[in-house]
Amino acid sequence: MGRIVTFEGRGIGSNCYLFWDDAGENAVVIDPSASPETTAPVFGHAIPYIRAILLTHAHADHMMNLRKWREATGASVLIGRYDRYATSDPVANAADLLGLPTGDYGDADRGLEDRDEITVGREKLTVLHTPGHTVGSVCYLSSEALFSGDTLFAFGGFGRTDLFGGSDESLAGSVRSLLSLPTDVTVYPGHGPKTDIARERIYHSYTPD
Repeated sequence: MGRIVTFEGRGIGSNCYLFWDDAGENAVVIDPSASPETTAPVFGHAIPYIRAILLTHAHADHMMNLRKWREATGASVLIGRYDRYATSDPVANAADLLGLPTGDYGDADRGLEDRDEITVGREKLTVLHTPGHTVGSVCYLSSEALFSGDTLFAFGGFGRTDLFGGSDESLAGSVRSLLSLPTDVTVYPGHGPKTDIARERIYHSYTPD
């Protein structure tokens, strides 16, 4: 499944992930909420190997250090196509609401489609379009791990839908689709502890009628 390291962005509680291939020669950063400086003891040696910066969605708390990671790595920024515009829109990315100092995180290099594949050395991440928290929310699925952003949290949790582009109906469908994944898939959410699909099938309360 590759190697996964988690770092929490200071003051905002959003998880930042480093996903390595097993050979340790290719990596991606997922949701750069933490800065390269604060993650240096853990991520510092990985800088030359980071091939892309992946965003699960365009809310500011998940990309507040995007510019720093881009400058440090020179890596391309990838995001779901329907959230691509929001990286530079402080209303759509909720920077104003969250009280963050800037709402312009620069333009993404590529908009991702459902079922696109991202190669990370010997590993692959499949893009799953999971709207509801935002219009363009995506998750990234490896052979054994799911980076779920704010679509699915541990113990029945899920992202809010009262921000720009949120939809209860869409989120219900997205959660249902994720719960249909194999039970042994480990879930790495945008906030809080990791979980797995088997546990969420038991605890999750947000299921359609």
